[in-house]
Amino acid sequence: MRIVATSRHTASTAYLGAGAVPAAIYFAFSSGGTARSAIYAGLGGAGVLAILWAVRLHRPERRLPWILLALGNACFVAGDVIGIFETTPPVPSAGDVFYLAGYPLLAAGLVILMLAARGRSRVAALGDAGIVTFAFAIFQWAGVIGPAVHSGGDLGARVTSGLYPAMGVVLLAGLLGFLTAPAWRTTSFRFLVAAAGALFAGDEIAGLAGNTGVPGDAADVARMLSYVLFATAALHPSMREISAPRRLPELRIGAWRMVLLAAALLTAPAALLVQRLRGKPLDAVEVAALASAVSLLVVARLIELLRALERIRVNERTARSLAEEAQWQLAVQNDQLVETDKLKDEFVALVSHDLRTPLTSIIGYVELALDEDVGPPLDDERRGYLQVVARSSARLLRLVDDLLFVARLQSGKLGLDAAVIDLAEAAAQAVDEARPRAEQKGLTISFLSDSEVRVEADRGRIFQLLDNLISNAIKFTPAGGHIGVRALRTPGGSMLEVSDTGIGLGPGEVERIFERFFRSERATDRQIPGTGLGLFIARAIAEAHGGRITASSTAGAGTTFRIELPARLAAPPDEHTAELVA
Repeated sequence: MRIVATSRHTASTAYLGAGAVPAAIYFAFSSGGTARSAIYAGLGGAGVLAILWAVRLHRPERRLPWILLALGNACFVAGDVIGIFETTPPVPSAGDVFYLAGYPLLAAGLVILMLAARGRSRVAALGDAGIVTFAFAIFQWAGVIGPAVHSGGDLGARVTSGLYPAMGVVLLAGLLGFLTAPAWRTTSFRFLVAAAGALFAGDEIAGLAGNTGVPGDAADVARMLSYVLFATAALHPSMREISAPRRLPELRIGAWRMVLLAAALLTAPAALLVQRLRGKPLDAVEVAALASAVSLLVVARLIELLRALERIRVNERTARSLAEEAQWQLAVQNDQLVETDKLKDEFVALVSHDLRTPLTSIIGYVELALDEDVGPPLDDERRGYLQVVARSSARLLRLVDDLLFVARLQSGKLGLDAAVIDLAEAAAQAVDEARPRAEQKGLTISFLSDSEVRVEADRGRIFQLLDNLISNAIKFTPAGGHIGVRALRTPGGSMLEVSDTGIGLGPGEVERIFERFFRSERATDRQIPGTGLGLFIARAIAEAHGGRITASSTAGAGTTFRIELPARLAAPPDEHTAELVA
């Protein structure tokens, strides 16, 4: 496909280069000779065939405008051929008929291409093109058409002389309409604009020179160039994109548009002033008729612009109203969510509080039942049952305590009983208490510390933080792994570090590990029990002391948690708040 597209692109480039050869040969022959006319007609005929072949080659969605462009050029070629054989043609001649018939066909092709691509804004585009066309027609009438029509001689000759510049106005209308199409970035579009512009320039040169049907060299150059450019535009692969519909933004009122409308309204008095200064008869009736058309189009355009402005204002008011309503609904929903979250926390706290009392009783009576000095002796089977109850009750009590702690955090009632403590001593105690659990799972645990690490902190909360991190490491480290705990002095305070060689965290989980109720996918897949509260509580304790906790992990190679604490609390501790327990 890429090779085919490249070859098609090369075809348009080759044709553009090849078109310069006949044009150069054209000027090698004498002016007015048959050889020149033959080259001129041959170049036009080749352009018509190239356009028709390009339509078959590229298969555009809309073929009619391209066929109209080919027919328009074919009419010009027919006029050229007839001119070769007519030595003393009548006025109007058969060649004139073909010439004059080509302009509406070209204009129609250009306008159809524009209409296919404009969508909803096609009426506005036609309105702008119409305003400029009628404004130009005023000058065209005053400078070219009027003098030709009012000159002496045969009526047919005068009408024919006036129709040629009039067809220039028709061509300009099609060109201006096409210029408002949104496909201006395509190469084929630019070639079409250049082709229509070259033809229009050739006609204007011929008209200003007083030649109606027998153009001079400059006009010939422009018209031959238009033949080549029309064919090059059709041969380029981008010709399929010109008529593709495009969604355009709403037309806006810009300064250039106001200048255009004002200039169009001033064309009539300007044309009459030029006629007066040149000493020519004033074409008041004709200029007034054309000026009336311009005025009506300008008024219609202004009405459309005002309607567009009103639509923009209505849409803006509607959008603002919808935004305000959405903002109000969002605020209401946010309040409801806050209230729901508050009720949930209160419910969790209430249920946890009510659960703690019977759990404490269960644990107490189980301990009494296992105490051989208090009750009757137990056989091994019943003792095993009671030990399972004891472990499960202790685990459930730990969960209840975590839920109560989270409820206190959410209500902002976390208090610290701060004092100067030795962080190394607290960490060593946490390691000693966790060692039996680690060894029971087949893990090794080590502790490294400076001789003394003094900080101002709540000893109970620090121990709770360490216990959560070490228990977490034991839980997620397979047998044979290692857990390391360090307590070190830093220039600004102290640092605690708990590392393991466990399963680690997955991608993107380090950023979420401290969220409430978050659990790693690796833990879920391995069905490791947990609630997702331990690290959330650890972060809350670290931040309550003015410190911070961070995590780093490598999948399958373990995780390291680092807690940085200041030497002293940043603010006086809150008054001790009673526990939410019975």
